Amino acid sequence: MSASEASGGYLAGGGRGAVVVLHEWDGVVPHIRDVTDRVAAAGFTAVALDLYDGESAARGDDADAARLQRQIMRDPDAAAARIAGAVGELRQRGHSKVATMGFCTGASLSLLTSAMYPIDATVAYYGIFAHRANRKITSPVLVHLADHEEFYPSAHRFRAWFEGMSNVTIHVYPGTRHAFFNDTVPSHYDADAASISWERTISFLRQHLIE
Repeated sequence: MSASEASGGYLAGGGRGAVVVLHEWDGVVPHIRDVTDRVAAAGFTAVALDLYDGESAARGDDADAARLQRQIMRDPDAAAARIAGAVGELRQRGHSKVATMGFCTGASLSLLTSAMYPIDATVAYYGIFAHRANRKITSPVLVHLADHEEFYPSAHRFRAWFEGMSNVTIHVYPGTRHAFFNDTVPSHYDADAASISWERTISFLRQHLIE
């Protein structure tokens, strides 16, 4: 199945395992569509769920991105319910195992949704809602963190929150800043960390969705 606009987002691929890709604060921008295509190319069905219903912020327009992000921050539980609905739709389409993978705001939602609903595997880059009970997650979790995080809690706090949870794996990438995976942000992008984290992510998804 070729990439298409579907199910309130950008849909690509036709693999057995499915992944809901959750965007950063600026929406389903070209970078997120590219990530979704890369997930599909690795052998999965992937959908970038559009939580802003067609809106997105232009690159560098932080004020507009913050405006859009407030839609989620006002009611994260509603966003999590919407994500769970997309997971359910993918299961109805025959994908027995579905993961969530989020970046920044999307990472916070990936973890929150997995704490509230049955998700088969969870990937999170940088973000978390620090006040929520993410220790309720029972599915496998892979977390990628920046060494010098500007916007979210430190790696030390992440490790403390998930201490003793054998289902959670946390990687910290030395010398990196927030959004180190995003190649459209040259000031923060780290090619080596992005490549290593991606290899780990695809291996994790294959292990828990396909093997």
